[in-house]
Order: sequence, then structure tokens, then C-alpha cells
Amino acid sequence: MPPESTYVEPQTKKNVISKSQLEARCKAGEILIVVNQKVYKLDKWIKHHPGGQLAIRHCIGRDCTDEVKALHPDYVLEKKIKYFEIADYLPRDSDPEFAPILGNPGSRSKEEIFAAQEAIYSKAYRQLETRLRDQQLFETNYINYAWEFSRYLTLFTMAIVLNLYGTCTMHYMASALCLAMFWHQISFFAHDAGHNSITHSLEIDNGIGIFLADFLGGLSIGWWKKSHYVHHIVTNHPIHDPDIQHLPFFAVTTRIFKGFFSTYHQKEMVFDRAAQFFVSYQHYLYYPIMMLGRFNLYVQSMTFLATEPVYPYRKQEIFGLCIYWIWYPYFVKQLPTWNMIIAYIFVSHMFTFMLHVQITLSHFGMSTEELGDAESFAAKMLRTTMDVDCPTWLDWFHGGLQFQAIHHLFPRMPRHNLRRAQPFVREFCDEVGLTYHIHGFAKGNSIVYSALKDVADQVGFFVEVAKHEAKEYVDAQKIVLPELKKDL
Repeated sequence: MPPESTYVEPQTKKNVISKSQLEARCKAGEILIVVNQKVYKLDKWIKHHPGGQLAIRHCIGRDCTDEVKALHPDYVLEKKIKYFEIADYLPRDSDPEFAPILGNPGSRSKEEIFAAQEAIYSKAYRQLETRLRDQQLFETNYINYAWEFSRYLTLFTMAIVLNLYGTCTMHYMASALCLAMFWHQISFFAHDAGHNSITHSLEIDNGIGIFLADFLGGLSIGWWKKSHYVHHIVTNHPIHDPDIQHLPFFAVTTRIFKGFFSTYHQKEMVFDRAAQFFVSYQHYLYYPIMMLGRFNLYVQSMTFLATEPVYPYRKQEIFGLCIYWIWYPYFVKQLPTWNMIIAYIFVSHMFTFMLHVQITLSHFGMSTEELGDAESFAAKMLRTTMDVDCPTWLDWFHGGLQFQAIHHLFPRMPRHNLRRAQPFVREFCDEVGLTYHIHGFAKGNSIVYSALKDVADQVGFFVEVAKHEAKEYVDAQKIVLPELKKDL
């Protein structure tokens, strides 16, 4: 946590600060964010944020009303967190300065016109949210979860029965597939718990998430929340979004070729020889690597719990992982041979790959541009996210989260209601002129393949340019060094 600010502010009315004071105090190290025209001071509270500190740090010094309201229940802002009224600042959707800009763009800069347009998007987005609340689409229908629970129980029971009472390889592999599908399906339930969209109680939903993710799946819900909340704030930003930072295996934009410092991983991401090799073939390696994704999640989960001592549910999650690593090894040891055990482990893990494909499908082929703080939350989510079109009877397979664009607009909406929200989102996009990206599953895979191939095709060119620049540097040194020696 940064040290206390040394900034000395001018005398003003108590609990009121100006925009210039806000900027100065943020530069001095204070953690201040703007929500509903109030400036919240989060220096002490940030370490208790269930979604991790980094999600908040991406909002410092700016109006993040839409982001905060989308990701948090209303009672969060009612907590006893110190805040200031801001004296000379209006939210962009109600600022009168924006009103005449679009009507007379000739005398305005591109930045002003862009900000004015984004203000319109933001205002319409908030009106859309009100309409969806009036339709009760943020309310949980527990009958849907009852049906889901019956499906989970059926899959897990089949995995157990086929494992313990199976008599041939086909039985054992069918058990592994049932377990893979069980893990695939409960991930959607755990996702809802992580977004606090089941009971809307942080404690209860967090308990559900720990039980599903840690005890039954061997994965940390706390790690997922830390990563996922950042992803929702800075979607598809190459420097900040961990969900598109997969070197040395994948690069979704050529911007990554030059290397960068990941603000999430807190380390340099280098486009070295290994990355050059894998990225050159990433469009071919996409599905095989997705099959190994669950093993990576184990590593990420354990690393998180080992390095986050202040995480409030750390002990509960460590206990949950211990239980998982007792029951799962015991479960597979019931198989008759070591060859069967190894095959079972790989089949049960690798056939969860569809979950990783479903998640990456909505983002890998979408925009990775950075349009600045003036871009509205709604416009950014729709620009960087794609929905997958499928018949209603397949919603169970995709978990309802094939509507990723709608989910990104309204993260706390129960996923069973996302399809019902789709007509309202389409109407919103048509009215304000935003593009709603939606494609069939096959088309979506084709888009991702093409995007990965386009980047892969640039690797050879990048390497040749780098070699040419290195040769020019060496040749220049050959000329300069003798001259220096003469001077000496």
C-alpha cells in the first residue's frame, strides 16, 4: 500500500474537494475513485476488497460509476467508507458541456466529440439497466439452480458408479468423461457464486463458490475472483487483462511482440524464442493447449493461496484444496492398473477443454485497442466481447454464458436471465449505434482461428525486422568503436 499522501490541500468546505485536488491527491498516492459524483477514499479498505486490490487500482482518479454498479450490490456503497463530495465535477452523462458538441462538431476536437458520444452511451446504458431491473432480470430463479443441481448430481453419481463398479476400459473412460462434464458444468455455478449473483449475499455465495471450486474442483475461487474482476474492468487490454496474457503460447495482438510489463502478473512478459515458436503455430495449437488448461489452473490456484496471506478466506480454501487432493487421488486409485489411472487423469482433465474454448471464444478474436478513460463502460464491453448464438435447448451446455457480451454489461445478472435480456440489449445497440457482436459457435471458432493465424503470420516478419535492426546496430558499432579508439 502506498504511503500516506504528503499533499497539503487548500482550505475548502469540509468533505468537499475539487477536481484539481482529486488529481493532485491521486498523484500523491491516495486511492480515490469517483462513483455517483462522490469521491471514495479506499486506502485502508482496498486490502479487504473481495475482488482483489488491482481491480480498484485500475479505477483510481476517474469516474467508474458504471463499473462499480455493474460489479457490486448497492449495499457496498452504503458501507462506512470515507467519501467526499466533488465540487466542480459532473458525471459525463449529465454534463451540460457535452450537449451542444455533437450538434456542432466542427469547432470541437476529436477528443471532445468522442467524449460526448461516450456520454450518450453511458446515459443510455444506465437507462437500459433500469429497464432490466423493472423486468426483474436481476432476480434469481432458484428453480433453475434446482434443475442444474440435479444434473450435477447425476453426472457425479455416474462417474462414481462407473469407476467403482466398471468392468472394462469403456466403463472407466465413460466415468472420466462424466467427471469432466461435472467439472465443466459446476464451473458455471461457481462463476455465479463468484459474481455474488445466486443469493446476493457475499458470505453465502462465497461459501458456495469455495465448496464448488475448491472442495469439488481443486481450484481457488479467490484466485478466480482476483483475475476475473480485473478482466471485467480492463477487458482485452494487452497490458492489463490477464485473460489474454498467455505467453509463450498465445498472442492475440502483435503489440505483444515488443514485450511488456504485465500489471497483473507484475513481471515482464518477453517475446523470446520459445514465444516466437509457439505463437508461430498458435492457430494449430489452440485446441491442444486448451486441453491442458485445467493443469495450469491448479498451478495458478496454489500460487495465489501461497502468496496472498491477507486474503480473508485463505484458510477455508486451503482446507478445501486439501480435501480435494484427498478424495480425487483416492477416487482414481480404485482403478485396476496404473495405465488406467494415468489415462483416467488425462481424459477427465483434458475433456474440460470445452470450457476454456467457450471462455476464450468471446474475446480472442475481438478488439484489443486502448481508447482511453473517456470510453464508456458499455461501449468497451461491446467492443471487446462477442456472444455465441445457439438454440435454446443448448443453453445448458454453454451454461448460459454464451451471452458473454450481455454478461459483461451486467455481470451480476443471473446467467439464466441473459437470454431474456438479449432483445433489450439489441434494441439498446440499435438506438445508440453500437455494434452487438454475435455469431454461431462454428463461426466464432473460425473468427478466433483467423485472429490467431493473422498474428502468427506476422511473427516471421517481426523476427526478420529484429535481425535487421540488430545487424544495423552491430555494423554501426564496428564503425564507431575504431573512431573512439583513435580519439583516445
